[in-house]
Amino acid sequence: MSGWWQAEQALRDRPVRDVLVPGRLDRDDELPEFRPQPLAVWLRLDEGLLRFESVGPYDRLDAAVVRSVGWEDIGLLAEAEDEVIVASYGEQLFGDGRDELRCTQLRVHRSPGTDDTVCSCLALDFEGGQTLFLDPAWTFGIRIGNGSDEQHWLKLNGGGRTRTVELGAV
Repeated sequence: MSGWWQAEQALRDRPVRDVLVPGRLDRDDELPEFRPQPLAVWLRLDEGLLRFESVGPYDRLDAAVVRSVGWEDIGLLAEAEDEVIVASYGEQLFGDGRDELRCTQLRVHRSPGTDDTVCSCLALDFEGGQTLFLDPAWTFGIRIGNGSDEQHWLKLNGGGRTRTVELGAV
């Protein structure tokens, strides 16, 4: 994960306010429909954003601290014929009505046979016990899940290798 140290530092220093997911707004039918295309996912921090992207042959997760949401470099979104918008998923994922959450721990999981620079998927634990799991190998981009999705991935991948970083309790 090329932005591993940036991601770790950003989550150590700043609370997370939201999870943002891009997608197409399909207006072909009577009722417009949002169709998520999570090739990138942003965590909105109190200052700036942390962008996660599915890279390689869509089997690795990359991270970078960015100033704004953008998808000019993601072909499927940049060339979409439908309108592309970003939806807020934070309340749906965390569901506790808080304005911000601190990340207390992150786990970088690596598939068997990958080197130590690769992040095959990432789990972020937040105060209050919520886990956000990001798996870039999903057919439609990054699967956004929870602790049970992390356990399922570990079972499917024989446990893999994990690097755990404690970010501190709040």
